Amino acid sequence: MSPEDKLLFDKMIALEGKDLTQLTEQEKAVFDEFEARAHEFGVTIEVATEAPIADVKQYTSPYETNQMKQHFPNQIIIKRAVD
Repeated sequence: MSPEDKLLFDKMIALEGKDLTQLTEQEKAVFDEFEARAHEFGVTIEVATEAPIADVKQYTSPYETNQMKQHFPNQIIIKRAVD
């Protein structure tokens, strides 16, 4: 692993457990870069939301669904990829 990759990985590990909707611009940039390359690190990124799924499914508009999800915490979870 290159030093740049290790630094990116370390920054992403620091984001694990944080609320995706509350990230700073810098943290969001790290998240986006890592998410695009997660497979290179052998992990997957999941975001667990506390939004009531039944209510979210009732909305037909993607905009309304997005708005509802943004009002609830969205915890970042890093999982080891299974081959």
